[in-house]
Amino acid sequence: MSNSRRVMMVLAGLGLVVMLCGFRPFTAVQSVCPKCPVKGDRITLKNGKVVVARVIGKNQDGYVLERYGELRFVQFREAQRLDFASGAEPKGIESYDQILLKNKDQTLLHGTLFQIEAGKPLALRSVRGQVYMVSADQVLVYYHRGKRRSPSKS
Repeated sequence: MSNSRRVMMVLAGLGLVVMLCGFRPFTAVQSVCPKCPVKGDRITLKNGKVVVARVIGKNQDGYVLERYGELRFVQFREAQRLDFASGAEPKGIESYDQILLKNKDQTLLHGTLFQIEAGKPLALRSVRGQVYMVSADQVLVYYHRGKRRSPSKS
């Protein structure tokens, strides 16, 4: 099998893995002001559920959402409609990077990758300044400048 065909099969497999991961709901939180309107962008999923959160990132597979400090990923194929609170998609949301970890919680890290070298952990600085070092065997997939990538094996 040719190298280009292997690469295509790996990329297709990564896409399938990402597609199988479905949206994981945010932790249920009681508002201190139940009568106050819920603020944020409104994402209507194809199953009819509406998620209100702030869209803080976008890559080739979907949107990164934030609510009360929690991050979630919703794939384009899961979303039926997206209404931005501002009326338009925020500028610059495609300029961030993401790392999706191989764990049952679908942990998502969001920020700027500053180390992407074969044989070394990925290093990402979050938008809040935390630095995460993640070894390739912990990474399901990562996105750099909006494009899906597979972690390098040494």
